[in-house]
Amino acid sequence: MPKVLITGGTGFVGLAAAEALLARGAEVVLFGPAPIPEPYRHTPVARAATTVIGDVRDPEDVARGLALAPTHVLHMAAVTPDEARERADPAGIAAVNLGGTLTLMRALGPASARPRVVVLSSVAVYGFAPPGPDGLYDEVASPPDPAALYGITKLAAERAALRLAALYALDLTAIRLGAVFGPWEHRSGARDLMSPQGQAMDAARAGHPVRLPRAMHSDWLYSRDAGAAIAAILLDGARSPVLNVGGPAVSDVAQWCGLLSDRVPGFDWSVATPETATVRYGMAADRPAISNARLLAETAFRHRYDLAAACTDYLDWLDGLEGP
Repeated sequence: MPKVLITGGTGFVGLAAAEALLARGAEVVLFGPAPIPEPYRHTPVARAATTVIGDVRDPEDVARGLALAPTHVLHMAAVTPDEARERADPAGIAAVNLGGTLTLMRALGPASARPRVVVLSSVAVYGFAPPGPDGLYDEVASPPDPAALYGITKLAAERAALRLAALYALDLTAIRLGAVFGPWEHRSGARDLMSPQGQAMDAARAGHPVRLPRAMHSDWLYSRDAGAAIAAILLDGARSPVLNVGGPAVSDVAQWCGLLSDRVPGFDWSVATPETATVRYGMAADRPAISNARLLAETAFRHRYDLAAACTDYLDWLDGLEGP
């Protein structure tokens, strides 16, 4: 049975990946600075996984996690900052995103066991560089040009991990993950801004109106698809050292709100102006989609959720958390 140590395991995408890995029969250890958040502590994932509290920047904490002898390591620990945190704590962002990666890789180097490693990078490494001729960002043909500290530190971490994997003879793949929304998303000290879909969902269920600053097009990726893709790459392997994982199609947040209005009676939403918006976006402009061609060619993963299916599943999942 595979045994997977997930750094950042109690975070949003960490829990999504844990759900997918458990469904595939893996044993899962969630390594993170805090326990699973309260809304999720009684879920099947929380009951099935082991949690280790630790800081990925601390070599002793990382050693405690690796002492559990994982066969696979999924490195997801990161700070996803907004502009305010970029201004206030650039060193703290780099310490986790790059420094934590270096600490983990250094700990893996002398280990007698050689776990398979996946490091989570981000679509943010492309910044707003021009896409390829097909209008998409490609892992090889599109040179990264990150525009903010998150993308800058993720690119540095990705390249450092690949370099150290070569030095330490580790089997490693870096995943450039697209914009994710859906189950397991929560506010935390490492995540400054919820996805716009999550913000709209919270407002709709609370009976509050939503005003969007713009429609916001992207290849949005449902978290359960993200988890399944990550699990496939980690457990089954891939030929490419870097793989994009994006959504199945381009959609926008206005479409999402339209679907919510069909399912949540009385939900009031509209596209307004930036000055009157109630939903915050993490990007000042829309970004091209990323290509999934290598992902689909090198793994058995296939997307299960279009936007409508994601909306229905997300609402059902939230209702299940609340119980009868």
